[in-house]
Amino acid sequence: MGIKIITDSICDVPKEYIGRYGIRVMPLTVHFGDESYKDGIDFSLEEFLSKLEKTKVLPTTSQVPPAEFLEVYKKEISLGNKVISIHASSHLSGTYNSAVMAKDTIGREDIYVIDSMGITLGAGLLVIKAARLVEEGLGFEEIAKEIEASRNGVKHMLILDTLKYLHKGGRLSLSASVAGSILNIKPILTVAGGKLVLFEKARGVKKAIAAIMNTIKDNGWTLDGKVVGINHIADLEHLRMLEKEIIREYNVKEIIRGEAGSVIATHGGPGAMALYFEI
Repeated sequence: MGIKIITDSICDVPKEYIGRYGIRVMPLTVHFGDESYKDGIDFSLEEFLSKLEKTKVLPTTSQVPPAEFLEVYKKEISLGNKVISIHASSHLSGTYNSAVMAKDTIGREDIYVIDSMGITLGAGLLVIKAARLVEEGLGFEEIAKEIEASRNGVKHMLILDTLKYLHKGGRLSLSASVAGSILNIKPILTVAGGKLVLFEKARGVKKAIAAIMNTIKDNGWTLDGKVVGINHIADLEHLRMLEKEIIREYNVKEIIRGEAGSVIATHGGPGAMALYFEI
């Protein structure tokens, strides 16, 4: 009998941490016309981006259906486990609602479904935190309450190469998606109230990284002693540049590095990278 941590593939928990903590990841589905693929299972990010480059129509994505959650939850309960299920923001994906429907169908108090109010590794940091709290021996309700208390303090700072994918996928308005690609303008997004918000633009990646570091200082935040997350979509070179700046400015406790999955890449596009931390 124990506590099982479950999440979905949009939370982009790095494989190293999935294996280390025995986290169960529920994959979303990516559709290229009549072809469907499970995120993180049926192909790698490199294979996805290759396919994305060749297609004339952007792929679509679909949430994890309630039936899949129902099956997994029933299995864990039959093993005597309690479940903490942490998912990407309900404002950006229907997967959280699918998980709630499955929980309500079972009608058990030992399943706790949490809306992270975040996306990609920003949500993933909460998943990893929950798994570590399990290792520390905290109780089921204590962990759930701790994660819910932490979620509004997780900051997302995402540098994109373009906003066209987010706009075409319906995750950002047309007015917000207008960014000057001719001038090498890099949009910087954050998450507020579970929604993606454009809060800054910078000319080039170096200035975008500088804008992020300045935002941290201007708000009186610090990364000293913190667990921070960084990830990318086919842009390891610039991710290393971001990591170098973080290490130069702050004495962080730990950096969790990762690569976004194909669902996030569908909306963010290649060349994106991000920083996440809890204040």
